Amino acid sequence: MMFDVDPGQIDSLTSLQLVQLLSRLLHAEAQAADVPLGNINVPLQITIPDGGEDGRIVWKDGRDSTNYLPGRQNFFQCKASNFGRDGWKKECWTKSSRRRGTTRVLAPALKSISAVNGHYVGFTTEALTGQKIDDYTAAIEEGITEAGGDPNRLGSIKLYGSNEIAAWATSHPSVAIWLGEIAHRQTLGGFRTVEAWGQRGDFVDQPYADDGDNRYIIGTTRTRELNGSDNSTSAKAAWAKVLEHVTFPGQSVRISGASGLGKSRFVYESLRSSSSIVADIVSNSTIFADYRVVSNTLLPIAAQLADGHHDILLVVDECPREAAIELGQLAGAGPSRLRVITIDTDDRPLDKATLHLSVLPSDGDLIGAIIRSKNPDVTEATISRLRDVCGGYPKFAVLVAATLDLSTVAFETIDDIVNRVLRGSSVTGTEEIRALECLAMFDRLSIEGEGNPLDLVAKDFARMSGDEMYEHLSKAQDHDLVGRYRDQFAAQPRPIAEHLAHRRLKLVRPSLLEKFVQGAPDELVLSLLRRWRFMDASPLIRDAASAIADGHLSTPNAVLTARGSAILDALVHIIPDMVADRLHYLILPCSNQVLADAKEARRSIVEALSKLMFRSRSFNTAARLLMKLAAAETEEWANNATGLFKQLYQLQLSGTEVSPAERFALLDEGLDSEDEATVALCVDALGSVFASHFSRFGATDEIGSGEPLKDWSPTTWDEVDAFHAEGLKRLQELRKGRPELADRCETIITRATRRMLNTGIYCQHGEALVEIAKEKGGWPEAIESVGDWLYFDRKGAKAKRSHYIRDLYTRLFPEDPIDKAILFTKFWSADIRDPDAIYRESDNDFRYSERAAEVLADEIAQNDEMTLEAIGRMMPLDLKTVGPFAERLSRRARQRKNVFDTALELVDQRGTGMRMLRGILRGIDLEDHSLADECLKKAVETLPVTVPLIDFYSALTIDDSRIERVVAELQAGRIKPVECAYLSYGRGLDERSAASVSRLLDELVNHGSDGAWTALEIAMMYRHGQPLLPDFAAEIGKLLCNPALIAGNRDSNRDAHLFEDLTRQVRNAIGIGAELADGLAQQIVRLAGSEEWEIFSTLSAPMRDLVSVLREDQPDVLWAHIVRFYDNATPIERDRLHRLIGPNSDRFEKSAHTEAGPLYGISKDLLFTWADGVPDHQPFLVEFFPTLTIGEDGSAWDPAFEELAARYGNAKEFRAAVADRIRPKSWSGSIVPLLEVYLDPLASWSKHKIQALATWAKDQHRRLESRIEREAEHDREIGL
Repeated sequence: MMFDVDPGQIDSLTSLQLVQLLSRLLHAEAQAADVPLGNINVPLQITIPDGGEDGRIVWKDGRDSTNYLPGRQNFFQCKASNFGRDGWKKECWTKSSRRRGTTRVLAPALKSISAVNGHYVGFTTEALTGQKIDDYTAAIEEGITEAGGDPNRLGSIKLYGSNEIAAWATSHPSVAIWLGEIAHRQTLGGFRTVEAWGQRGDFVDQPYADDGDNRYIIGTTRTRELNGSDNSTSAKAAWAKVLEHVTFPGQSVRISGASGLGKSRFVYESLRSSSSIVADIVSNSTIFADYRVVSNTLLPIAAQLADGHHDILLVVDECPREAAIELGQLAGAGPSRLRVITIDTDDRPLDKATLHLSVLPSDGDLIGAIIRSKNPDVTEATISRLRDVCGGYPKFAVLVAATLDLSTVAFETIDDIVNRVLRGSSVTGTEEIRALECLAMFDRLSIEGEGNPLDLVAKDFARMSGDEMYEHLSKAQDHDLVGRYRDQFAAQPRPIAEHLAHRRLKLVRPSLLEKFVQGAPDELVLSLLRRWRFMDASPLIRDAASAIADGHLSTPNAVLTARGSAILDALVHIIPDMVADRLHYLILPCSNQVLADAKEARRSIVEALSKLMFRSRSFNTAARLLMKLAAAETEEWANNATGLFKQLYQLQLSGTEVSPAERFALLDEGLDSEDEATVALCVDALGSVFASHFSRFGATDEIGSGEPLKDWSPTTWDEVDAFHAEGLKRLQELRKGRPELADRCETIITRATRRMLNTGIYCQHGEALVEIAKEKGGWPEAIESVGDWLYFDRKGAKAKRSHYIRDLYTRLFPEDPIDKAILFTKFWSADIRDPDAIYRESDNDFRYSERAAEVLADEIAQNDEMTLEAIGRMMPLDLKTVGPFAERLSRRARQRKNVFDTALELVDQRGTGMRMLRGILRGIDLEDHSLADECLKKAVETLPVTVPLIDFYSALTIDDSRIERVVAELQAGRIKPVECAYLSYGRGLDERSAASVSRLLDELVNHGSDGAWTALEIAMMYRHGQPLLPDFAAEIGKLLCNPALIAGNRDSNRDAHLFEDLTRQVRNAIGIGAELADGLAQQIVRLAGSEEWEIFSTLSAPMRDLVSVLREDQPDVLWAHIVRFYDNATPIERDRLHRLIGPNSDRFEKSAHTEAGPLYGISKDLLFTWADGVPDHQPFLVEFFPTLTIGEDGSAWDPAFEELAARYGNAKEFRAAVADRIRPKSWSGSIVPLLEVYLDPLASWSKHKIQALATWAKDQHRRLESRIEREAEHDREIGL
């Protein structure tokens, strides 16, 4: 192994190196131990004091010892020489007591070790044999005794010589690498320690500047909250996050960012300078590798580290995403203790378990600090200029600092500085510079791909071949002037790239640029324009952009294409006014239909408008066109034209700097439109005025190189109130002027009520509610909203506001009893509360409205005329909780039949009013059973067939006569079988005898699968929770055997539960006799023979459980049906039978496919009698026998399976079945572990006494290894 340490490497160590080695080993051993790092009680420290101690490691809790640390109190004595027996003996005494004739005094270290029963460990470069170890140990014991000590008070005495130390170091690869670097002055196969990594030329040449800038993003992208906080942090805090993550084994970190940003330096300096115990341990266990050097060996070595359970932090620089994914999988697999940090420019996220850290350019003091480190006298003005050129890239700050001439820098132009950077990067050739300039013209340039972009740019602009340009750019990449992002090149940093682009563009003929834009692929043209985005201040760039607009965006048809609209969106950053003019003259006049048909162009046009409407200069054109697009909406996502237009009318984050007055003026235009879609859109936008939560879509405030624009935002509460008042005023005017919009306007007003009552316009809003309520003759929704404020918001409000709003509630509250009844029954019971109650978590009266409605029912029922009026007004309404009111009304009414007849006449074809009619019938039934029957009969005769009669029966108290009527309605088809289940809800059948309920069940089974399953549901609900009576259990047993159950099902989860639970209850009540077992076994084979996959998948789980039950209770009956079915089954039917009797294919645990199926356990006499001598029968047994036993020592054939093999191994049919069984049909994640468990068992059969089976096993072993290799490769390709 690469990390093996030879004892000779230990022999040659100096005293200091030996102590350093001990330090590393103790750190590594501490991490590898199962002792939580937080439980190390004393910091690890290696010192060289007098007193006989060179180092110690002490901990509390956790493990008692490790392979090399004999206990929790360990004290080390280092000797880099052949110390000999006398040397170890004398080391036990103080130096002053070692002379002849002097009384021996025990060394202080040994005194302290003895006091704590600690372990004394000698650590020497001498090669120690077993005899030497015994001899030296005896000498130490003698030395302690001579000094008056007791060696028995030590926990133990250990001596580690060069052989033992080499073995210890081999167990920690990071230590082995360090020893290799000490001994050979070179790395082991490209793998290094942190110290060796720090010898990189650029690390050594440039002193590290403290990086306090918040340029480290926890995640792959920067996210920002409304309060301005984001996920960026400093280097120190970012490393603390990384360190916290990699403290635990199996974790991965991905650090990404452009080349030249200092990602590698960040990791190195963080590892080097960390000072905590945890940081020291992590640093000492770190191995570094550059992927470009170790690409061929990295994954095998990482696998070796993971499989060996080594506590290693592996840092891999320049690591591609695919390799990072594989390293993460190796680290996270099973018992691995590997941790991984990968560094690269590829910022695509890996998996959720990986900590992502993105490094951004510096916009703070870092660049200045780097330049000052080499030029302390540089002025702040010069630093400011140079910082702009460096673009926040530390790499270029280093380059500038190294070549800076303070005598001339004040007079240098940016061109001078860029040329100096190019010279410092050895990019000096004319063609090299031209290639870099041409690359800089584009945001990113694909090396391959549609239209061969690199070749096209090289030919048209660089006057060279694509291969030549690639060579020049690759050279510049070595100096970070070019970044490589997967298959794309990008010039960097941005300020230098923009200058080079500008320099090249000045030399490009306009006709060449025109020709290029005309013929280049879309993405290449857009890349060109993306580079120009931050160069919008340049007249040259603006002129070029204008030429493109004139040449390619001069007609509506040119703009309304995917290419044209994308170019237009890109040009917004450069020539926004010109783009706005194009849209005004070319697109705004287009009809709604034309805009609706331009689906390919819509997304880019909406994106362009979202930016243009932010600017006051282009707001009117952009917002008008956005309104037009929204009225002809074709997109469904949130940031479509509709979403953006409605966003304009938010109080905050509206997406424009324009004042509310201008926005409302535009809205008024839309509201005055004759287009219904436009008016509807504007009404919806008014709803946004009262929003309480705000968000804005995208970075639409960032246009070109300018500072981000700012959304208009109120600066005073008066402005907030004025904004809301404008919205309220328009809603009031709309509902008056356009009655067809009244309902929508009122809905917006009521939804805004609670919030508006907390604003400065609460009186204005309240008066609007009163005015509308008077016009409408009552407004329950407004009362509900005002009640919400009183209940939830009154506490803490000022008295003036509270008094007004409580009075407002009274003013809105109806006086008429029927209006009150409507109010209390219109909403759910908890929505209307006592207006004088205040919210308290422990005191919620949810029946307030129900009680109030019942009191009103008592009042109304005293007046016959008012009772009928109430029915006439309330029946047509959607009253959610009218049932208790209607029940109470009919119970108290003096003319109950008249009440029912009046209500019955008001039920329409849609069943409107059924809630109230049902409540009336229930109230009558509670007072007059015979009248209720009469009313029921009339309802059945009167109501249209569309009204479900079960609503009436479920409202009544069910007796035997009514069960008979339900049966009759079932037979007549007036009640559907599934509806009968409602009768059992709320324990509706519990008062009936089991015989009466059975009467209904007996009829239901005559109505197909719906009836059969409904019968089971009623059986489940009947007296639920009580043990089944024997007779009723027998009835349910018959239901479970009904063939109609296998013909169809209603609800997969519910039906499976019904069958399983009722089978269990019947078994508990009366057991499974032969007759019942016969019927249930038939259900099993019926399901296996079913042609309906949905039914099979629904019932397979309870049927598997049933197989287990019958195997235990009636195995002979079950087996008879199984084998009879098997002999005549088709391949599809056999496959489904296998799913019922074999291992559970729906489980994805690793052991699921090796376990026994539910049929396993049938008497072997039955099985073997059936299978012996019939080769076609023998494979069936393979399907449900357990194949393997899996333990800590590996996997082996299950003894029962071995018995099968010994009995039938000569049969090729049996061997074919085994071959099929050992290959899982379903799994989650990688199949490789599921296949690997069979390798050892197959190898064991390669010497089986049945030669045919042995030959077969060898072949299967080879095939399985081949498949495992293919599957593993596939896993790597898909990043599994």
